[in-house]
Amino acid sequence: MAPQTSNAKLAEALGLSVSTAAWDGYELPEALASMARLGITGVEIAYIRGYVNEFTDSDLNTALARELRHEMARHGQHCRVLSAHIDLGEPGALESFAVRVRFAAELGADYLITNAASRAGSDRFFANADAMADLAREAGVRVCLENPGDGSDNLLDRAADLPAVLERLDRAVFGINYDPGNLVSHRPALEPVEDALEAVALSDHFHLKAVHRDTEGYRFAPMGQGDIDYVPILAAIAKRRLPFSLELPFRLRRDSHAQPWKGSAPLALETIEQGVTDSLQWLRAHYPGLQSL
Repeated sequence: MAPQTSNAKLAEALGLSVSTAAWDGYELPEALASMARLGITGVEIAYIRGYVNEFTDSDLNTALARELRHEMARHGQHCRVLSAHIDLGEPGALESFAVRVRFAAELGADYLITNAASRAGSDRFFANADAMADLAREAGVRVCLENPGDGSDNLLDRAADLPAVLERLDRAVFGINYDPGNLVSHRPALEPVEDALEAVALSDHFHLKAVHRDTEGYRFAPMGQGDIDYVPILAAIAKRRLPFSLELPFRLRRDSHAQPWKGSAPLALETIEQGVTDSLQWLRAHYPGLQSL
């Protein structure tokens, strides 16, 4: 079976998406074409400040959504997830959230992934949560709150924080996207596998990315490398049949204080495609029951 066909079957079998964050530095049409060469049909569009090319809220408009849907349709792709993180407790967050949830709907996405809020902004977030829920319900999009990776105090610092936050939100609209790779830099003293396994029962979606801590901070790598043993996490995800994305921000680094930075030049497409291919091969080998794909 050709790799492209095999990867497409893998994506459909698992509800798997691959994030465009791996292609930082390239315009999205070029990234989508590269993904198509690898047989990737499930796409997570990433508009995350610090992770990808610069953009403003006004860029996330109907015209762009239609352009991207057209490009994806040409390649037999569809957008399951939009990652467009903001701090929902900041001033103006309700307006920025509205832009993102409508853009997600225009892309045809089922999920919008964003951060929750800093602890300092928590009152504003919860005060606006019902209005946010109404916007998401109208758009037909589920909002998945993600644990951050930058080390600052957040409502979702760890899995143990999830129940208290969720019980204050409309669960018909709000859920969790848990990212074990973020925990490594956000709370280095915690054990990421244990925390991820605790989070599985309360999560709607997962991000998987390999991260390695070194003397300069944190760097990202293809799945199967890094400091997290993802095998038990993947088994737990499989048991619940949770959808998930490979988020592979190869160009990104975090310094020893967990602050993001990245190299001045984009990685070569060949390097990105090889890293994604290696990650898909690892996934095929370790997701229970899929070794034949």
